[in-house]
Amino acid sequence: MQLGPAKKWFSFLLVLVGLVNPGLAGSALAAPLDGYDLPNDAVEARFVQVIDGDTFIAEVQENGRWQEEKIRMIGIDTPETNNSYGNHPECYGKEATRYADSILNAAPRIWIESDKDDEDDFGRLLRYVWYEDPASGNIYFLNEELVHEGYALAKNYQPNLARQDMLDQAEEDAISNANGMWLSCDRTVTMDPTQESGENFPTMNDPTPTAPATIEDDPFCAVFDSYQDAQDFLNEYPQIAEDIDVDGDGIACEDWFP
Repeated sequence: MQLGPAKKWFSFLLVLVGLVNPGLAGSALAAPLDGYDLPNDAVEARFVQVIDGDTFIAEVQENGRWQEEKIRMIGIDTPETNNSYGNHPECYGKEATRYADSILNAAPRIWIESDKDDEDDFGRLLRYVWYEDPASGNIYFLNEELVHEGYALAKNYQPNLARQDMLDQAEEDAISNANGMWLSCDRTVTMDPTQESGENFPTMNDPTPTAPATIEDDPFCAVFDSYQDAQDFLNEYPQIAEDIDVDGDGIACEDWFP
């Protein structure tokens, strides 16, 4: 899903507010105003780039040397942005990715904290992520913030449950305040945590055009009746990616079907 111009600028302002004082972008605070004490076993990492809302690349120190690793945040799940691992793009996937990217890029320092399992089946390090706010210098818990602001679900990944109570509470707050995807992706949101599912994202409908479009706007994507038609065609004929997937992220005609 892609936001319209006005909403896009509004969301951008919310991210800026969140950078100065995380939690103010939502209706209730996700963390104490003065942040958290950094856990004793958290180790510093160097942010490299975001992959999606809950996964990024960072340099971590092993045996005295820095090396790149994929980090998968524990206890949360953000909407998918592409078709990797048999998934498909979901509502609010790009917004979650942009939010995580804005936080991690702006943070002067980040730290990662492990739980029971060191890696998942794909070789990604499973971690809680803490970051330093660039304005205040306070420490905040990124996994929690993503859930609280409605960019991620709280999700149990046994046996890694050390901070699950915090994440579950953040999800209840997100639902109660209709934050992020709980409003944008669900026309039937109740704002009642007892009535919303904690297992699936809010209604993840495929993107649909928000305004009439003409073939002059995009002669390639205009021939498709739906986003799914375009995506199926891209999957079948990847050689035409430069025409219907100009940014190379694996999502076809995303600007045509916002």
